[in-house]
Amino acid sequence: MDDTKEEVANTIVTKLSEDLMIDILSRLPVKTILSFMCVCKTWLRLISDKDFATHHLSRSPPGILIKALPEGGISSIFHAFQIVQTGRTFKAERMEFVPGTNLPAATPNIELMNSCNGLLCLSGGEFRNVIHVCNPILCEHIKIHVDDHKACLYGQYFALGCSATGKKYKVLWTFNQNDRHRNPKAEIYTIGTGQWRSIGNSFSIERLDFDTSLHGCIHWARYETSLECIFSFDFETEQFKRLPAPPLCDGNLDGFSRLGVLKDCLSLTVRKWDAPYEIVVWVMNEYGVQESWSKQFLFKPDNLHFISCEPLILLRTGKIFILLDEEFGDWYNVEKIIFRGRIIRCENVEDTHAIAYTPSFVSLHHIAEGEEQVLRINSGLTEIPKSSMRGSEDPAEKGDWINHFSSSRGHLHVEAPPLSTK
Repeated sequence: MDDTKEEVANTIVTKLSEDLMIDILSRLPVKTILSFMCVCKTWLRLISDKDFATHHLSRSPPGILIKALPEGGISSIFHAFQIVQTGRTFKAERMEFVPGTNLPAATPNIELMNSCNGLLCLSGGEFRNVIHVCNPILCEHIKIHVDDHKACLYGQYFALGCSATGKKYKVLWTFNQNDRHRNPKAEIYTIGTGQWRSIGNSFSIERLDFDTSLHGCIHWARYETSLECIFSFDFETEQFKRLPAPPLCDGNLDGFSRLGVLKDCLSLTVRKWDAPYEIVVWVMNEYGVQESWSKQFLFKPDNLHFISCEPLILLRTGKIFILLDEEFGDWYNVEKIIFRGRIIRCENVEDTHAIAYTPSFVSLHHIAEGEEQVLRINSGLTEIPKSSMRGSEDPAEKGDWINHFSSSRGHLHVEAPPLSTK
């Protein structure tokens, strides 16, 4: 470690209170914070603290996570872009999450089930009887074993969530005991307890959209020819509920639709196959109130032809990132619905899928007490002593995995063009 850097850092710390330092550091981009963890033990201790993770999560800029299958299909790589705004411009800071380095090693067909507070829930691949919960930023993960006799049941879904009041992290598992999709069962796993519990019957799940976590609940809908209600699961009460759907032309869903979350509001994107060719984004402005549904955005992309459209992020400047088909990163200015901008692409990949993602410093050491072990992914999957996350080790030893982010491809700067006045 550079002694001069450590002396400078310690001088700064002695002049500022720890609370003020946490406040300052928690406002920085993820890659900058990771670099600061290598400066001195004091900063490592502050950034590794549970209070820092809470402060940072409340301020963490929205990001996008892309699952990319490289040419040749050797392994799944996830590309994370944190959108950092500076006035009318923004840049996408890129990080790569690689199996064996930031993610558990896996085959290409690994499934990213969902995300909660920066933690990822992974299934599939070589994990048929194991669910992995990991934080790729900290290179930490835990294994949650699934009953071998139930692992191959029909229509099973997993979802990670956090209870709104108790702040307990839990994994929901729903499955059918036959292929008729009747009376699906549900079990819950509270991280730290080491066991699954039956919670009775579940509503039928035909597809679980990725970014539907809101107010301690996950949400989904049955995508048929009509939509009468939206289903939810509350991780606090461990109860399944129904929410009212927007008035979609008497429930007509003859086209593409997708649930999501935009600026802490539940959203539903609908594209009808028939004329007129348009995409509507509905937003539930007051959670649980049917009358609060409103048409927030209307897209009429006359010169674009694509199968699906999914909003990912709504920036405070009024720009919205959307996913079009297999391409990622177009943005609209929703004030005038004028299509401009650039496409952010991943090179040399055969297949991609993008979802909203908020990176965090939530450590599994803080939330998984009671589990057998918390594993560091790029150190041979060996157990990490809990004291190591509190500054007892030399921060230079963390350099390998932190530098992995620093050596990833550089920033992608995007300049927002002036709005047309026509």
